[in-house]
Amino acid sequence: MYLTVYYVSYLTISAVIIFWLGRVLHRAGAVLLNEAFHHKPALVAAVSHLLDIGFYLMSVGYVTAWTGTYFPMDTFTMVVQIVSGKVGGFLLMLGCVHLFNLLVLAIFRRRTVVAAPLAQ
Repeated sequence: MYLTVYYVSYLTISAVIIFWLGRVLHRAGAVLLNEAFHHKPALVAAVSHLLDIGFYLMSVGYVTAWTGTYFPMDTFTMVVQIVSGKVGGFLLMLGCVHLFNLLVLAIFRRRTVVAAPLAQ
């Protein structure tokens, strides 16, 4: 019984996080991408689409890979502890990947801003 509660709660919480965060990052990232790629709509759309695909692949892959558990679940408290630990690890992974993406975009933007006056 507790194993079913674990699977339903972990997968439901993870799915909600994935789809909500995917939408938020897509909308907020459009502004940053537009600035980083100097208002080139085709390039912005392509990079945005690729980032979305990467986000969903990483997220679903991580959740799927870490769904199984070897911890005994004898009480509801243990289920909550295991689910919170797995969701917390998932959020930490997403945060690290997000910061890495922002760093790469900032480096790319800095290079294009510095190179722009030289091209003129």
